[in-house]
Amino acid sequence: MEWNDVNVLRLIELYREREILWNCKLKEYKNKNKRHDALLEIAVSFGVSKEEVDKKIRYLLSHFAREVKKENDTNQNGNDNETVRIVHIIVTTNSAKFYQKPKQH
Repeated sequence: MEWNDVNVLRLIELYREREILWNCKLKEYKNKNKRHDALLEIAVSFGVSKEEVDKKIRYLLSHFAREVKKENDTNQNGNDNETVRIVHIIVTTNSAKFYQKPKQH
């Protein structure tokens, strides 16, 4: 399967809809069978294995965390936003920002 921008955005949306996969405050989050089933639902909708979906999600979350760190580091260094590199689609579209924990001041 090709993970083009459309498919990646769809994957993020399906992941977001299944809060049991990412919200550790939910009681059901600790239920591995329910999380397995939720990932399997996503995999079936793409026609791929659960392992492929799991791998792609882990990659996207890692990439998202790196991009957020780069953005924070850039802003702390005082660089203006016009000189900042182009950010990957999951950051620029705010698609994965739901996963980011709120900042504690």
